[in-house]
Amino acid sequence: MSVKIVITNIYSKIVGFIPEEAHKALDEILSYKVANSRFMKVVRDGRWDGVIHLYKTSGQTFYTGLMSLVRETLKKHNVEYEVVDRRERPPQNLSDLNFIKPSDYEARQYQDFTVERSLKFTRGILSVGTGGGKTLIATRIISEIKTYPVVFYVLTKDLMEQAHGVFSACLNEPIGKIGDGEVDIKKITVCTIQSAVQALNYGKKKFKIDNYRFDDEDTWDEKTIDSQEKAEKIKEMVRSAAVVMLDEAHHTASQTAMEVLGASVNAYWRYGLSATPYREDNASLAIQAQFGVKIVDISPSFLIKQKDLVKPYIFLEPIDSKVNFHTYAKIYEHCVVKNDKFNNHVAETVNHIVKRGLSVLVLVKQIKHGETLKKIIPNSEFIKGDLSSEKRLQFINDLRAGKITLIATSLADEGLDVRALDCVVMAGGGKSSTRIQQRVGRALRRDKKSTKQKDKAIIIIYEHNARFLDRHAKRIRTILKRESEFEIIESNGPDSILREIDSVLGIENKHGGLFA
Repeated sequence: MSVKIVITNIYSKIVGFIPEEAHKALDEILSYKVANSRFMKVVRDGRWDGVIHLYKTSGQTFYTGLMSLVRETLKKHNVEYEVVDRRERPPQNLSDLNFIKPSDYEARQYQDFTVERSLKFTRGILSVGTGGGKTLIATRIISEIKTYPVVFYVLTKDLMEQAHGVFSACLNEPIGKIGDGEVDIKKITVCTIQSAVQALNYGKKKFKIDNYRFDDEDTWDEKTIDSQEKAEKIKEMVRSAAVVMLDEAHHTASQTAMEVLGASVNAYWRYGLSATPYREDNASLAIQAQFGVKIVDISPSFLIKQKDLVKPYIFLEPIDSKVNFHTYAKIYEHCVVKNDKFNNHVAETVNHIVKRGLSVLVLVKQIKHGETLKKIIPNSEFIKGDLSSEKRLQFINDLRAGKITLIATSLADEGLDVRALDCVVMAGGGKSSTRIQQRVGRALRRDKKSTKQKDKAIIIIYEHNARFLDRHAKRIRTILKRESEFEIIESNGPDSILREIDSVLGIENKHGGLFA
């Protein structure tokens, strides 16, 4: 006797008896242990095992995106089943929607392939390297589905503005925008996921937006939803959406994304887009739970081979910064944020690169660090959370024009599109594998409209030998070496780095000094 698997947009349910061993196997396969959960008080007290269970044993329910794993498990345990698909495919109620090619549009075969696969599968994870045109691909998918309401979720107001601009230019339909206090809902709407989760929890006394950040490096800086009327409009949009997409989908495992996507009960079409659709905290399963399996994988190395991105020359520069502190916070403060010798070296390196005619983005983790570097890097500006949208846009445009050196916090990790950018200096360190790919990718885009065509990008990563920081450096090194087209250069350190940079640029520098 076979069981039935009843499928709906978000959850599916196994109806019928399955053997206990299959039951346990499903629970084990559809669960993951939260990273560092052993340090949580609830785990230490024995009130929780630190495991997230995506299979509910009491009702035999699971997230629909995990269907492939359920199939494999039932087959392995010789459980016969039939699938009953209760999802309703929405009608094409936007039949006149068309994709308008931008003036610089280039037909790329992998983009055509991605669109075709997405339409065929109706949901999935789209792994497209930075510079591969994720937003343009999303626009084309929407134009082919021809169904509304559509909600394209983004993580920051900067990404909201960028996506809104692309959609407005490439679709013959007014595009809505929700974020930073603005609520303008259309048939197709770009929405910050923070605004959505605020609306879903509006009026709840226990709700605190600070508990909903994605990770410790994220900075949320937009205005809150300030009225019941706005909240209700957003709630209705979330629940009625027929098509949902999440940009930077590696953040899906966050409570924010899980709540918002879980509330999108009518979303038949569901896509997660990311250059790095995986997580280091064991939570990659949560991404699949919401969107299904990865249906395309367009790597940075593939895009470099296709000449869509330039080749990065990544300098791994050793920095002697050992200290006798034992906590990560103290070590980071003394080795990075308040390390005058290191920061002066960063400023000297940036100044040298700028004098070579290159544009530079300096990335930091902490505001204090960014403020310190701004004081000692000539002609620099610093983007941080409390900066107005107008000022941010001005600074980004000035960077594009080569007028300034830009310093930025993690706000610039994801989605910052500056095609003319030549160099990224990672002054702030960090251990995240998803973020390292994003940061390298900032400088790899080609600007085919520019008269100055770059053929390479310079990336500088500092490898501190202090406790914790040395382990982070090893992890980053391992991640970078997975990409066959990344040119990894083992720097000889601060006394040699300027000569080494000049060598890659094809400039003779016999002395390596700042004014060589």
